[in-house]
Amino acid sequence: MSRRHNLMLGEEQKALAHRVRLARQPIVDANLNTLGYELLYRACDDDQHTRIGNSSQATASTVITAIAEMGLDALVGDELAFINTPAELVCDEVLGNLCVPGVVLELEELNPSALPQPALLSQLLEEGIQFAINEHSLDSLNSDFAAHCRFVKINMQAHEFDRVAEWVERIHAVGLWVVVERVENWEEFDRLKAIGVDFFQGYFLSQPELLTRRTVRANKANLLSLLVLLQDEDLTIAEASERINRDVALSYRLLRMVNSAAIGLNRRIESLEDAVRLLGFKAVRSMVYLSVLTGVDSKPPSLVHIALTRARFAQLLAEQSGVANPQSAFLVGLFSLLDAFYDQPMAQLLAELPLADELTAALLNEEGDLGALLAFVISYEQGDGIIDHPITEHLMPQASACYLSAVEWDKQMHDAMGV
Repeated sequence: MSRRHNLMLGEEQKALAHRVRLARQPIVDANLNTLGYELLYRACDDDQHTRIGNSSQATASTVITAIAEMGLDALVGDELAFINTPAELVCDEVLGNLCVPGVVLELEELNPSALPQPALLSQLLEEGIQFAINEHSLDSLNSDFAAHCRFVKINMQAHEFDRVAEWVERIHAVGLWVVVERVENWEEFDRLKAIGVDFFQGYFLSQPELLTRRTVRANKANLLSLLVLLQDEDLTIAEASERINRDVALSYRLLRMVNSAAIGLNRRIESLEDAVRLLGFKAVRSMVYLSVLTGVDSKPPSLVHIALTRARFAQLLAEQSGVANPQSAFLVGLFSLLDAFYDQPMAQLLAELPLADELTAALLNEEGDLGALLAFVISYEQGDGIIDHPITEHLMPQASACYLSAVEWDKQMHDAMGV
């Protein structure tokens, strides 16, 4: 166990990290070729006493887990990802700001007075987001809204077969594809195939597959205050990044988002400011909003204090010595305990992030000036003696004052958040 890990505190680490859950079930065509997967909400293993009670929260949890925790590339590859969605989240542009191409939003029973506007739907379609409705919305088949949809989903077990056959004909007449879910056996599959159903989902092929991943909860107080801050039209990228930097989990989620194919990233990230600049405030705001909906811990344990103090210490040393970019130094310090937070190998976690090679080398092997800075910070913090490196002579004169300032900064941050 490396020295960066020896601060993990057994039960405290278990309390900090928990597993997010998600189920997926394939959707196939008549030849059993995979079209995509429906991603299904499952309660986290430490949320059994507070299970999500409404569709907006379930959608928020599914989207956060799929996009910013597990990654759509790992979940569905190049196929489509179907996610159940209340129409309000589309109308509010929350999901539109956040989702990536290849997502199909399955809109629940529609309220004709609260449908997403055609202009918004057209914009989302251009960005690669598609829409599906279910049989409860068939009265809207000839509406402007339906013209922006691609799929209609029908629950096989909720209706007589003759009714399903009638609907398939109606749906095809307006140019939409039919997905029949809850197909229980091969006999039903064959009957549906004979009447021209396009795609199939159900136990006849596969039960939903449960997937889990270790994660860290974001801090509730910080998320709420950040959500308010993001409403300020005069907010700068630097100010937003400084607030996001206080939360390891949120910082990690945003970097996972940047790593999605939707961003079109042609360079590596050197600081959280880079990530916020690439994503834009709308996407950041949506991520924060959905994180609030999913439920979060109310009190960060001491491991979070250590990570924040370490990040600030590295940043101050970089500012005063000029040995490294201060924002990069902060991110290296913040993520230096990432493997402790997530209980996964550092190399595996960093492979999922679009960090610049210099930052990755520093975090994995303490290489380069940033790596030497990180090694100095950890040695000073833990009282292990000062590292033998040319960079040391530039850091020692400021070390004591910078460390005390970092400890005070961490205290002020948590006092300000009321935790």
